[in-house]
Amino acid sequence: MSFRQMLPFLFLNVVVSAVVVLSILFWWSNRDGIGAAATDTAAVATLPGGALPTPIIAAPPSGTIPPTAPAAPAAGEPVVHTVQAGETLNMISQQYDVSIDDIMAANGLDNPNFIGVGQQLTIPVGGLPEPTIAPTEAPAALPSPIPTEPAAAAGGAGAIAITGILDPGLLETEAVQFVNNGATEQLMQGWKVRDEDNNVYTFGGVSIFGEGAGILLHTRAGDDTFSDLHWGLGEPIWRSGEKLTLWDANEQVVATYTVP
Repeated sequence: MSFRQMLPFLFLNVVVSAVVVLSILFWWSNRDGIGAAATDTAAVATLPGGALPTPIIAAPPSGTIPPTAPAAPAAGEPVVHTVQAGETLNMISQQYDVSIDDIMAANGLDNPNFIGVGQQLTIPVGGLPEPTIAPTEAPAALPSPIPTEPAAAAGGAGAIAITGILDPGLLETEAVQFVNNGATEQLMQGWKVRDEDNNVYTFGGVSIFGEGAGILLHTRAGDDTFSDLHWGLGEPIWRSGEKLTLWDANEQVVATYTVP
């Protein structure tokens, strides 16, 4: 048989070989897919109670942290926010639903645009606290002055005594007698004599020498001397049973006397 006669057989052999190879490759690829499906089916069948397998979630790439919502503060504790890069006071205000004015007031801020990264801000969630007003104490009432008893004679103001009333009820001769039983001279400027009807006589710059020296205060008008003073009244004022009081310049009672 010549070569030309053999060509059809060679061509047919090449076609058959190609078909066989392609069939083997197709069958092999389908075999992998069927095996994987069978494996998955078997894995699902082995889970108890028909539970589905837990999906595996890949971790985020290294260096990235998923954002988290701010944790709710414990009761009674203030909310403190640390400023992050790119944050503004308006963003923080919206995040906590607190007004910008309240945040500025709680942190003593003057300008809403001046906050820094890392700065800690107190967030007044629920509103600013009410200012505490310290209770004011009512001023203590001063006690009413109580006349003191005459001091004992010891050479000072307490040595001045009222020794009697001359001719009570007679204007021309009526007079109060004062005696200094102390050892030293006593200046009586600013002292007062007062009766029960609130008639008052105020002494000028008069002094009574010590060792029993005395002075008279006349009810009528007249010219004063070192030993006789004049009240300048137009009628007598002393009656039996009436009490007169001698006060010093500090409103302290020096002596009292009751008209016999």
